[in-house]
Amino acid sequence: MAVPQHPRSLIVTLLPMELSGETGTFTISRTVAAPLDQVWRAYMTPAQFVQFWAPVAVEIPLDSVVIEPRVGGRFECTMIVEGVANHNVGTFVEFVEHSHFRFGEPRFSEGFSSIMSFAEVSDGTRINVEQTGLPVEYLEGATEGFTSVFDQLEELLARG
Repeated sequence: MAVPQHPRSLIVTLLPMELSGETGTFTISRTVAAPLDQVWRAYMTPAQFVQFWAPVAVEIPLDSVVIEPRVGGRFECTMIVEGVANHNVGTFVEFVEHSHFRFGEPRFSEGFSSIMSFAEVSDGTRINVEQTGLPVEYLEGATEGFTSVFDQLEELLARG
């Protein structure tokens, strides 16, 4: 099976680059057809996390994932993009089980934080993402990247 390729704009935004210092806010939401507990486990279990967290054609080695589900805990992984390692080193600054988590990643961008919130709805689980302090250079590929992540999450959840 061929590995799906993404437009160059998405791959470029995942590679290390010089940043202008300008930031913005990104938001996206998706409802997935699975119960909240199953969705939460996928985010908190490294063996499941690596199957969906990166866009298609980007690899996350399982041994690079550290998820310490508590305030002050580590939230880390390495994304391999076209052979280049991109180390994501975050810390949970808010953590409410089965509700939401927020992590900061100051080495990525000073003031960056990402909050993922989860709510049970009639047709599954609603996931809301808001990233603040996101370098503007990453905004272009963010929607496409998270759409790919959500698509893979749905495939994982459908397999049980």
